Amino acid sequence: MVSSNKNDRIIKNKQKRIRRVIACITAGVLTIHGANILPTSYVSADKADVSVRTWYSGSTIKVPELKPAWTLQVDSGLEQSQGTGVQAIAEEGNVFAFSGNKLIAVDAQTGKRLWSYGNGRHLNRLITYDQGIVYGMTTDKKPYALHAKTGKLKWQAQSSTHVDAGELTEALVPTSDTLYAINGSTTFAFDKSSGKLKWKADEEKAEGNGTAYLEEADGVVLRTFFVQGALTSIQLNAYDKKTGKELWEDFGQGDALKIQDGIVYSIDYYSPMLTDYQSLPDRKVIVNAFNLKTGVKKGSREYMWKLAGEPPYSYHSGDAYLAGDKLYIEQGDKVAVYNFNSYKAGEGPLRSLQRPDGDRLDMLGVVQERLLFKDASGKLVGVKLANGQRIGWYGDAPVAHIDVYGNEIYMAQRNGTLLGIHMMKSKPVFRVKTGADLHEATLKTNGMIIIQAEGRLMGVKVPASMR
Repeated sequence: MVSSNKNDRIIKNKQKRIRRVIACITAGVLTIHGANILPTSYVSADKADVSVRTWYSGSTIKVPELKPAWTLQVDSGLEQSQGTGVQAIAEEGNVFAFSGNKLIAVDAQTGKRLWSYGNGRHLNRLITYDQGIVYGMTTDKKPYALHAKTGKLKWQAQSSTHVDAGELTEALVPTSDTLYAINGSTTFAFDKSSGKLKWKADEEKAEGNGTAYLEEADGVVLRTFFVQGALTSIQLNAYDKKTGKELWEDFGQGDALKIQDGIVYSIDYYSPMLTDYQSLPDRKVIVNAFNLKTGVKKGSREYMWKLAGEPPYSYHSGDAYLAGDKLYIEQGDKVAVYNFNSYKAGEGPLRSLQRPDGDRLDMLGVVQERLLFKDASGKLVGVKLANGQRIGWYGDAPVAHIDVYGNEIYMAQRNGTLLGIHMMKSKPVFRVKTGADLHEATLKTNGMIIIQAEGRLMGVKVPASMR
């Protein structure tokens, strides 16, 4: 046994010497490389002038993986710009999408095809739903209406909404008795029961630059446009619902914050542009009140504050969001909360909330007593209204799209997965493999979510743990 161990030691010592020799040879090779004594065929790699990493992966979130109840191939619309249409809509237990250049309806629970409409490429991917009717647009810009249950044609408009311009904002907006079609700065009003064109109106000063905002109240139709002047600004217009005649307009005014008792409340976006923002810390949001039918100015409100720090100051004046009777205004690194229904000049806010991550986030709105924000990368964070506590809902990959339904957050990610997150618990609940990079909005109807991935839809039953 002893001699055997001695032989083993001799062998091990020889192995160590061999390894040292190899190490020395290797080191010599590296030294020679360092001295640029290289074969003539050697070519060094170019160095990047700038190298930026935009994502640092953390640990993968461990949650149950759910399998789709069904998957359906559809015509992908994700490569199109946002103004040209939608990929699908989900309403009252059905999903409406485009497949093979036809509009189809499928059962949200089973994915079973119920009907199809259209022949070839004559349908534009612009659809909406209202009270059992699906409204769409043909490629020659003529609206049509289908019965949602059967796919039978109710009417096809004879009048086109085509305008001679480039790519413009397009939208279909159904109200109680009218289907409005927006095409840039032109508004078309169709009879909802027959498809007959009642009127059209164009804001020529906007030169085609209209927004998707349209609101109808007390026989008046409101729209906003981007109008160029010494400074380009938004403009609020009012039209007579019956005739389309313009009733009034006000340059610099945005979408209606609220319409109540014949009064339109709207933010003045133009006046702040005239202020020396870089030199002065004074900021204010101006809300003007107009008679809905005449446009006569009935009053004005000013919500004022000062920015901290030294000049030059940020140009941004602060966005505002109205939820119920509470007006939320971004003020530097805080959000001030005002009682909108009891304004008094010079009165301060009811309270102020600290904005997550300072002033670098965009305010989205209030859901489940949480004030929500998003950052430049699309991540979702929030503040509890009860105590101002910062909260966040995070995934494990770059975000493609986020949708919130009450307590449910659906985060489509660019690693081919979607996470279901419980809002109140700030906890991921499940994952679905989508296999896609880009995603459209996650839809929800009849206890199912409809994931819109590239070229396909996936129906997934919402688990009870999300409630």
